[in-house]
Amino acid sequence: MLRLSLPSLFLAAALPAAAEINFRTQVLPVLGKACAECHKAPQKDSSGKVQNPKGGLRMDAPSHLLKGGSGGAGIEPGDPDKSLVYQRVLLPQEHEDAMPPKGKGKPLTFAETELVKNWILEGAKFGDWKGSDAATTAATAPGSPAKRTADPLAAGVTEAPADVLKKIADLGAIVGPVSTDSKLLRIEFVANTSTITDKTVDLLKPLAGNITDLDLSNTKITDAAMATIGTFTRLTRLSIGGTSVTDAGIASLKGLVNLDSLNAHSTQVSDAALATLQSLRKLKQVHFWKSRVSADGAKSLQKALPGSSVSID
Repeated sequence: MLRLSLPSLFLAAALPAAAEINFRTQVLPVLGKACAECHKAPQKDSSGKVQNPKGGLRMDAPSHLLKGGSGGAGIEPGDPDKSLVYQRVLLPQEHEDAMPPKGKGKPLTFAETELVKNWILEGAKFGDWKGSDAATTAATAPGSPAKRTADPLAAGVTEAPADVLKKIADLGAIVGPVSTDSKLLRIEFVANTSTITDKTVDLLKPLAGNITDLDLSNTKITDAAMATIGTFTRLTRLSIGGTSVTDAGIASLKGLVNLDSLNAHSTQVSDAALATLQSLRKLKQVHFWKSRVSADGAKSLQKALPGSSVSID
């Protein structure tokens, strides 16, 4: 029979439980740099030909990762050996199915592959990351702002320049249409976020009329980038959590009349920015946790925007 001394028991009890792996902040950047370029949503190239994701495997949303492609489930929660993504990142780069393939980036380090493996073993929990599923859910929810504005937003939208889309994807962004055959785009920067700056946002200017969902969480953007984002008039969802954006940056959003979701957690945004947000009448979801917005400020914003949800924790 196994016997433990009292000191051993006390030590075991005192040790903190290992923190659960966070998909958005830990795993997504790793998969983004290794897999995003070949496994994004179907897109048309400069000749108009549709480029489908390699092996039919899309990695721009939880639903697509779980579904997988022609080779099987992309992610099988709890079982790395049955998870196509994990198996592919273990392959040598010379292998035709390797992630990333030779010439498309550096192979994952041992620590990175172990991170992916352990995340899968923990049950492959995606947390608050929805990827392109967020736009799909919003567009199909009964009475949702996205559903009411979907057709008007799509009217008059031209095809996004293929060369710009490639340039953005090469920087580690997941880029794709918000729905099948749509010219409206969702862009999420998932890899190398520490290198995504105001200059990166400048590269999005040719896509100003196409972007409806933009995620710049944990990047190095400042209020200067917000001035550019303020010209994206079809924008409905914006995530700037974990950036250095302040009240001045929020003021640049005053013209985004279609905005219905804003995530500004862990920013320097305060109650001084709320007047701008109160003028955005379609705004329904606002997240301010770990920001400088007060409880009273959050309540006043929620009151000013009937039917909205404003959270600070």
